[in-house]
Amino acid sequence: MRYDRMEYKNAEDIYRRYMNELYHYLLQLSGHPQTAEDLVQDTFIKAYTYLDSYDEITIRSWLFKVARNAYIDWYRREKKQVPTDPLDLSAANTGTSISPESHYLILEDINRWLHAVYALPKPYKEVILLRDYYSFSYEEISSVLQISNANVKVRLFRARQKINEVIQDGL
Repeated sequence: MRYDRMEYKNAEDIYRRYMNELYHYLLQLSGHPQTAEDLVQDTFIKAYTYLDSYDEITIRSWLFKVARNAYIDWYRREKKQVPTDPLDLSAANTGTSISPESHYLILEDINRWLHAVYALPKPYKEVILLRDYYSFSYEEISSVLQISNANVKVRLFRARQKINEVIQDGL
């Protein structure tokens, strides 16, 4: 097990390093910017409170696990989901200088992919976001979602199949 706690001098370093990534993850789950901000805050409060229980592969995977649990707690309280406009999410993830045409085509591809992801059942949506959007390893996804590596691979395979079907049908 890799123990990367020593890479950071203090909690502020961890916050600066992972705040934006956790915000985007929670925005994709909750669908609402204010909720995502609140959940990021809850995540870091819980992480700071339970730092002694950290025993994951990486701090990153542990924080995503804490964030997912914060989202589940919020969802259980609210019992509703707010749909998200994929343009908001794709705009937040483009920071390079490219031609307007290329930018538009990239946004179209991202939107098509995000629409397909949002059409997935929740278990598939979570695994595809963590693997393909956040580049988590199978072990990290297994840890965050608290499922076996084999289950991660099965869900990922099925999610990709469904996404390809949705995208092919849309063409």
